[in-house]
Amino acid sequence: MESLFNIKIEKKPHLRRVVYEHLKDAILTGAIPKGTRLIESKIAEGLGISRTPVREALHALERDMLIIAIDKVGYEIIDTDIEDLEEISELRKTVEVLALKKAISNLTDMDVATLERNLERSEEALREHRGEDFIELDAEFHKTICSLSKRERLIRMAEGLRKEMQRFRSKTKLHGELSKESLKFHRMIVESLKEKNYRKAKKLLKDHIEHAKRYTKMVFLDGKVGQEVTIHGKT
Repeated sequence: MESLFNIKIEKKPHLRRVVYEHLKDAILTGAIPKGTRLIESKIAEGLGISRTPVREALHALERDMLIIAIDKVGYEIIDTDIEDLEEISELRKTVEVLALKKAISNLTDMDVATLERNLERSEEALREHRGEDFIELDAEFHKTICSLSKRERLIRMAEGLRKEMQRFRSKTKLHGELSKESLKFHRMIVESLKEKNYRKAKKLLKDHIEHAKRYTKMVFLDGKVGQEVTIHGKT
């Protein structure tokens, strides 16, 4: 984990943003684990930069409620809980459904082909038990749909929420059953997009996010996969 603070960052006007994004990604992916003390001077030394941009980045992370200041000892990472999972999931539904509504009117045959290629690669990753590749392709699928909205604010918001979800995935990992169900949802969403059926696509997307939330919640609470959660939401 110390290697995270042993990279050299070139000095540039937006150095605070670079440090902020570097630390934020490390927190959200679990590369910096819970309980780690973030000390301004040590981070600055490891990155080979002055303390000012590090201080500014830490303040920004504190405003994001990702870390909390501890008197005289730096900062600690704020742990996630089920309420966070519920909130992030509901926000994802709102943001991604709105992006979907904008995207469906912009959809071209080339866009459909891109999504179908993603399905093929996802199926291949699942078949070959390449879990990390599947996670990346899953994120790419959602990012592609949001990008078709051509609304930069929506795209940024959706990306930020997906990154926040990584904190839960780093704790629960991604189980094979959830991957299979996610792929089923993705296939049905693509079919509804090809039909230009917004109502159907909207319902599928919301059900998909809800399903992932309930599954993650179950694993998060139990520490293991319990009773199977089906694509229709029955337990």
